[in-house]
Amino acid sequence: MIYRKVAYSAVLVALGVGLGYALAWVPNIELVSFVCVLAGFMLGAEWGIIDGALIFLLYSFLSPFGMAPLPLWVAQGLGGAFLGFCGYIWGTRLKKPLFAIALGICGTVIYDLLTNLAGFFSFPTKNTFIVYIVGGLSFSLIHIIANGIIFAILFPIITRNYLKKNKIVTK
Repeated sequence: MIYRKVAYSAVLVALGVGLGYALAWVPNIELVSFVCVLAGFMLGAEWGIIDGALIFLLYSFLSPFGMAPLPLWVAQGLGGAFLGFCGYIWGTRLKKPLFAIALGICGTVIYDLLTNLAGFFSFPTKNTFIVYIVGGLSFSLIHIIANGIIFAILFPIITRNYLKKNKIVTK
């Protein structure tokens, strides 16, 4: 059983990193967060946390745009781990579009807060902390809305098929 989880984990990490590069040229639209949550949904809490962190850490470390500064890189890994854990916690609720939208929005807001906080320390500015965070979140609005839409479309389809294939009964 462990070999199967390791294999699924490796595929999900590769998928997350690959999809990150596939959309890297589109500002604030990404599928990396989706794959992190998917890992937690499919593989459970521990593997979701590990995969979520690995996906974002590898994506950033190997980025053709250059690796993020250390505080930002760590925040990206923590954000990915959080998203992976959310996939486990929200689980079968993700088959309902409203739950998927809620997770897409809330998870992205928390991820963006973490990375904007780290960005404040990574890129010194004369702006106050609050101005920096509010400015970053307003820039993140596209990211937040896009993930809500992506989650709402993809999770109900994937979770229903996954649950049906694995004969998992839910209400």
